[in-house]
Amino acid sequence: MSRELIIAPAWIGRSGLWLPGPKGRREVDAEDVGLSEELADRLEAWMDMFDAIYDEDEPTASAFADAVQEMAWLAEGEAIAVAMVEDLGAGWTVTRDFTGWRQTA
Repeated sequence: MSRELIIAPAWIGRSGLWLPGPKGRREVDAEDVGLSEELADRLEAWMDMFDAIYDEDEPTASAFADAVQEMAWLAEGEAIAVAMVEDLGAGWTVTRDFTGWRQTA
């Protein structure tokens, strides 16, 4: 049976990792799912970049300084997701939701 891990930034200070469940997404930490310390640190740095641009009062107004920064952030997120698949091994799928936070107004 395959397990699904969702990588989706949503709010400041969150891990960005979620497990789907019958009542919706449940936040988990990198350690909860067994990610390596190196990958957990990389994920935390990526989430710090998100935290720096996220406006809690007006999420849809949150934006990177320019398209180059946003593209770099998205590329790093994709690279982290690929590394997660390798780190977690068989039986896991990693779903990406890098822009869902834009609709959470």
